[in-house]
Amino acid sequence: MPQHKSKVAKKSRDETAVDEEEPYFVSVRDLPFDVLRQRINQSAGADRRAARKELLLKMGAKPERQPPKNYRVLMEERKQAKLAAITDYKNERFKRTVLERQLGKHSKNKKQKRKALRSEKGKKKSSSSAITRIPNRLVKKIRRKK
Repeated sequence: MPQHKSKVAKKSRDETAVDEEEPYFVSVRDLPFDVLRQRINQSAGADRRAARKELLLKMGAKPERQPPKNYRVLMEERKQAKLAAITDYKNERFKRTVLERQLGKHSKNKKQKRKALRSEKGKKKSSSSAITRIPNRLVKKIRRKK
């Protein structure tokens, strides 16, 4: 048994000598964590606790629970957010209707509506003129050949 222990001791001495000669490699993945650990070691007090929390979060820990909120305060905040969204929607809707009125939609009186409809119909006719109609006599000839 004593021989075995001496061999182990010799190996460890040899390994330390080899380790001093070889360069020290660090994985790039763990580098940010090492930097955070150094920051933790250098800081003290509240900064140290905050740095530890940050390191744990980056390593995958669950975030700390938020402090509880008063129900009335929460409902008031939600109500304010809802009202803000509604007013914003109304403003956007108002802008859209103004633009549509300028283009001829949502016109206030009948004359403007008719004028807008006529201009739309005219545009549709011009696009449909590309379709040519086949005369009935040609259709009859094609049917006879079948």
